[in-house]
Amino acid sequence: MRSDFRTEDLLRDLAPQVLGGLVRRHRQFDACEDAVQEALLAAATQWVEQGIPDDPRSWLFTVASRRLVDAWRSDSARQRREQDAAALDPPGQARPADQDDTLALLFLCCHPALSVPSQLALTLRAVGGLTTAEIARAFLVPEATMAQRISRAKQAIKASGVAFELA
Repeated sequence: MRSDFRTEDLLRDLAPQVLGGLVRRHRQFDACEDAVQEALLAAATQWVEQGIPDDPRSWLFTVASRRLVDAWRSDSARQRREQDAAALDPPGQARPADQDDTLALLFLCCHPALSVPSQLALTLRAVGGLTTAEIARAFLVPEATMAQRISRAKQAIKASGVAFELA
């Protein structure tokens, strides 16, 4: 019997136990299920290479709990960023949720602090939706060069302090 079959059987047996414990503790079935799946994937790769831990159920429970907490923290941080971004809009000038900001994005990509090739590359990427590889082929340069050009253009816009808005 190969050890990876033993690992698969063990994971199959432990998955409902770990999920049950997480759901009992956190009361969020869907989030707990996602966390257990991530822990099972981690175990499937690590245990084959490093061997099965002494207490595999506790190992899975700990990893799944950490993944769950990480997901909550990430979601909380995302919500804070969204609230911060919403707070940047001037009061009384709330933007409609369906407002198309493409024109503002186009103007931002054509910022005068950028060289014309950088303006074009950034516009093709952000507004045109082309991949970095496609833009690099059009400019006849390596993809890494184009990626660096686009990255530097974004940094230049950020450093200029220009606001993302139409006057």
